[in-house]
Amino acid sequence: MSENGERPGVHDHEHSNAPLWRLVAAAVLNTGFGVVQIIVGLAIGSVVVLADAAHQAVDALGLITALIAVVVARRPASDHWTYGFGKADALGGFISSLLLIGSIVWIVYESIGRLVTPEEVSGLGVLLIGVAAVVVNAVGVALVGGGHGDEAVSMRAARLHLLTDLAGSFLVVAAGALILAGGPEWIDPAASLALSAAVLWSTWTLIRSATGILLDRVPRDLSVPALQERLEAEPGVARVHHLHLRPLGGGRTSVSAHVIVGDCSELVHDAQGTLTVLNSILRSEYGVAHTTLQLECHACADETCTGEMSGAKS
Repeated sequence: MSENGERPGVHDHEHSNAPLWRLVAAAVLNTGFGVVQIIVGLAIGSVVVLADAAHQAVDALGLITALIAVVVARRPASDHWTYGFGKADALGGFISSLLLIGSIVWIVYESIGRLVTPEEVSGLGVLLIGVAAVVVNAVGVALVGGGHGDEAVSMRAARLHLLTDLAGSFLVVAAGALILAGGPEWIDPAASLALSAAVLWSTWTLIRSATGILLDRVPRDLSVPALQERLEAEPGVARVHHLHLRPLGGGRTSVSAHVIVGDCSELVHDAQGTLTVLNSILRSEYGVAHTTLQLECHACADETCTGEMSGAKS
């Protein structure tokens, strides 16, 4: 155990391929351009530009959230946080998704109002700011980089923000071109509603993923019955029960189970008696309802175990 209570070797998984400076740069870029879009959108009276500006602002918040989550999730486990901080990225992704949904609600409200009472919009202004938004969001996507299977949820949220806003920027360009060509006034709010629907659809998957991690849903690539069957197929194993799987974040999974062996020798019988005493202490004195304790007759050779033991002696 280190002096500050951290447990070495428990949680050093990298949660993102993107260096932190890339996240900072993308957040600064999106924040600055979001302010520009708000000013231009108000000046030319375009709700689709304001919608894209709102997405841009939420992009920046999402990137900042991802940055904080990545930094927190990289912290090692401690005496007070024994599972580490891997779920910080799921929490960051969930918060970022809620921010995005909040912006969509406001945009839909404004767009419906514009459909009822259309207002004249500068097509050229919409077109130019849309082209600029395409460039800015393309740079942001390039900064954050490509994703991979075990990527942190907060990073997926940040990338989703940028990709959907990039698609939205192309929609702004199309709306500006149609308005400039003499199209009807309802094109602007209609394009905004279409953009909001697309963003809402893509956000749903992210919310489900983050919620599953936060509420300890079994990882989608694992099956409790299949794992139980595999363990019970091993020689000497009679039955496996109290099998629990929970995600720890960062692509890590925790598994706990009670294993009944077929041939209970005196040594195993005594060991179960020890477990019964320890479980009773945890239940009566500490209020712990479910326990899974692993008994060992010598120091384990596992790297994580070795790291903790060597740290405890320092």
